[in-house]
Amino acid sequence: MLRHMQTRMARTLAIAALVVGAANVTKAAGTAAGVTISNTASVNYSVNAVAQPAITSNAADFVVDRRVDLTLTAPVTYVNVTPGTAGNAIPFTLTNTSNAPLNFTLAAANNATDPYGGTDNFNPTALTVFVDGNGNGTYQAGTDTATTVDTLAADASITVFIVGTIPGGQANASIAAVTMTATGRETTANGGGALTNDSGVADTAATVQTVFADGAGATDAANDAAFSRTGAYFVQGANVSVVKSEAIISDPINNTTNPKHIPGAIVEYTVTVTNAAASAVAATSISVTDVLPATVAFQTGTYGAGNGIQVDGVAKTNAADGDNGSFAAGTVTVTIPSLAPNTSSVIKFRVAVN
Repeated sequence: MLRHMQTRMARTLAIAALVVGAANVTKAAGTAAGVTISNTASVNYSVNAVAQPAITSNAADFVVDRRVDLTLTAPVTYVNVTPGTAGNAIPFTLTNTSNAPLNFTLAAANNATDPYGGTDNFNPTALTVFVDGNGNGTYQAGTDTATTVDTLAADASITVFIVGTIPGGQANASIAAVTMTATGRETTANGGGALTNDSGVADTAATVQTVFADGAGATDAANDAAFSRTGAYFVQGANVSVVKSEAIISDPINNTTNPKHIPGAIVEYTVTVTNAAASAVAATSISVTDVLPATVAFQTGTYGAGNGIQVDGVAKTNAADGDNGSFAAGTVTVTIPSLAPNTSSVIKFRVAVN
């Protein structure tokens, strides 16, 4: 009888311990690294219907390990830029999804794949990375000077920038894809060194170990303590072209009937400046210069007395005055304040063959 009661009590104790243990299972995801999780099991029982003192197990302790994870998000579409400009910033949001604070290094690189579906066809220059120093989400030269993230708390986010220079003359609608890569590091307080992945190391319950849990980014692999994301510049410029042609007007022998390019012949030059229909913006402050060779002589009165230049059908004086045409030192100069997309300006002047 005693043996039977002992067997029943042992089974009761075992079942009670299992129930208590199951009720105290806690998910460690999100719990800060280094936190000690400790719990015990307790058993209440009776002997011959007499309640006995509760029994408490030993404490089962372990330290929460460090889960290294991070994400970067890029703008949902292109960042529009102007040819020939520096300081062009693409903002990315870096989030530390680890369960511990980390430092992060940042790197920028050109990428041949446009994340928005277009075709990458040029590389910006002077790519650099900066951290948003005042939290306003906008790059400010001289204010945003840090190039690494120092101690970003778990679940915290910060804006980081790729800043680049767009070459002058870059065609409208050109695209340049660039990739930001953020890499987790130890905090400055812990030396700021590279992280070590302990995934292949035996567990030590009392020691904080590190597990890389990041996903694969645009150019990096999963579980490498880094993450990459690609954004892109879109050039909004003016596709300006210039074409020059000549037409023989007369010569001293044939006059205007089948004239030839002999000495003394009069030749009319036509210079056509065009801003293409596909341009996104007007071309402004256009200056056209045509340095004449010594083998021709500029005709000063072609379109009226002292008017040797014509712009869009309007005669211009040869002097450097209030109009936009002039001739001096063997050079024809015409300024065009603005030329909208899909428009042209036509410049004409005549020379005599020496």
